[in-house]
Amino acid sequence: MTTSTAPAGASSVEQAASAARARAPEPAVLDHEYDGIREYDNPMPGWWVATFWVTFFFGLGYAFHYYVSGNGVSVADAYEKDMAAARAEQAQRSLGESVTEEGLQKLALDAALMKDAEAIFGQRCLPCHGDRGQGVIGPNLTDTYWLHGGTLLDIHRTVSEGVPAKGMPAWKMQLSAVQVRELAAFIGGALRGRNLPGKPPEGDAFAPATP
Repeated sequence: MTTSTAPAGASSVEQAASAARARAPEPAVLDHEYDGIREYDNPMPGWWVATFWVTFFFGLGYAFHYYVSGNGVSVADAYEKDMAAARAEQAQRSLGESVTEEGLQKLALDAALMKDAEAIFGQRCLPCHGDRGQGVIGPNLTDTYWLHGGTLLDIHRTVSEGVPAKGMPAWKMQLSAVQVRELAAFIGGALRGRNLPGKPPEGDAFAPATP
């Protein structure tokens, strides 16, 4: 015959637990009943309620920041910005420090970089040159006439140094060196020669050399 003995102190622990339960106030029972089920008036813990309200007001602020104020940057936009920076860094490494006609021509053939340049054009150049480069205050960039030279190097110099007398800023002060190259390549590669209706021709005729 075997006997088991309870661990020392077990009975005292059980007695203490029973005493604690006896001292704990019984929660009130609400007066409504559903299918014989009564509900205790047992409110949520304070930490749970506080967490709920914190997340509620955070959600309101988040929605206002991203969907009302227009200041929020979506995950997709942040990704595109990072990818544009990576492409610009790659272009910088492949083209080197010096700016050449051949290097700008190479940029003009890169569809991803030209998409980045088109976005820069829309942000910086659209007010003066129009959404398609057709000219508004500034000259038409799609015809074959150029005020400051029509080679890619000429365009790069104009974009970089600006034309202070005409109110055009020196974009090298606001854009990176690669962004200036991309913008010059976009103007000379995607806009030049499209001959869109817009502002009348200004400057001297220029015919780019054919490869």
